[in-house]
Amino acid sequence: MRILLVNHGTAGDWGGGDGVQMRETGKRLMQRGHSVELINADRFNPAGFDLVHIFNCRVHQSFEQQLLSCHQAQMPVVVSPIWVSIARALWGSRGSVGLLEKAAEEGAGAAQPLLDQLRERRLTVMLPNGHIQASGDGSWDQSGLRLVAHLLKGVDGLLPNSWLELQAVRSDLHWDGDCFEVAHYGVDPKLFLDADPSPFRERFGLTQPFVLQAGRIEPAKNQAMLCWALRETNLPIVLIGNGDHWPSYRELCQRIYGERLLVIDHLPQEQLASAYAAAAVHVLPSWMETCGLVSLEAALAGTPLVGSTFGHELEYLGKDAWYGDPADPTSIKRAVLEAIKAGPQSRQALSMKRKVLEKFNWEKTVDASERLYRRVLQKRSASENA
Repeated sequence: MRILLVNHGTAGDWGGGDGVQMRETGKRLMQRGHSVELINADRFNPAGFDLVHIFNCRVHQSFEQQLLSCHQAQMPVVVSPIWVSIARALWGSRGSVGLLEKAAEEGAGAAQPLLDQLRERRLTVMLPNGHIQASGDGSWDQSGLRLVAHLLKGVDGLLPNSWLELQAVRSDLHWDGDCFEVAHYGVDPKLFLDADPSPFRERFGLTQPFVLQAGRIEPAKNQAMLCWALRETNLPIVLIGNGDHWPSYRELCQRIYGERLLVIDHLPQEQLASAYAAAAVHVLPSWMETCGLVSLEAALAGTPLVGSTFGHELEYLGKDAWYGDPADPTSIKRAVLEAIKAGPQSRQALSMKRKVLEKFNWEKTVDASERLYRRVLQKRSASENA
């Protein structure tokens, strides 16, 4: 097959799991003998390919242009939505920022009533284009969601990264198609399995147990809430990720946690693997994860995991992790302390490592991708010959 893999035009500036999935998929498709090209673009000419695979439909302006390029060329399209319940995630991420800024400036007492409203899902959050409730309802502009829902009806096949993601697409975007495969994220064991913690500890002088969160530093990833949750402990926090898109949010994390916070913009994968192995726990209290690829990487290093109750992590982590409510700092703190106490030799940490090795690898991801490609092409061929 001749396959064009496409992410939105600004994907290279943001990074993230969608880009990793596209690269790993492309590499393995080529190893299997397919002709593959990878691009980050909104408009393109797909002539000469058999099929286009688009990653991430959340950037709706880009997604509209990408599909237009495909439809004009009458090209079959498969989409990996990389979907989370955007409205609820928007409510939580924007709401928590405002509250934590108030807490950092005026103290916990001043912000506690609003933090209680956030935890109880009673808070009304004001956005530039209206207000939003925890349910996603409100006066905010939802035209982007409606556009994505409309556009998805015109694709040939869907490749969500979990069954929970598929259900979210059905619930949020009313997608009722039957041409799909579930392609779970994978991890490369050669990079992360049983990494050596010493290089990271020695480079940054971290000898005591510390809490790690890897990923872009932004409200959706909820690092400031992690800092707020642990502010009365003596645990150092290490954040590894780019904060250039939200410099004020990175500064908020620093204001909350002070000199106990270490922020590292970027590490090569070998050093990132060492960081995972050195950490006492990896925490991802995010408002919008389709998987939490960094959690799977950390699991291979043997690190206990804390996931979020909000996204689709449950399908990956199951009972082999601890969970925190991203709206509840007490819940996050309890999960972190329990995971650290259990340690890397706990049943959960060892079971999670085995599960990643057995179930979550890129070969299986590409197996599902190939099955859907063939199904889409067979359906298109049958339709053209009817």
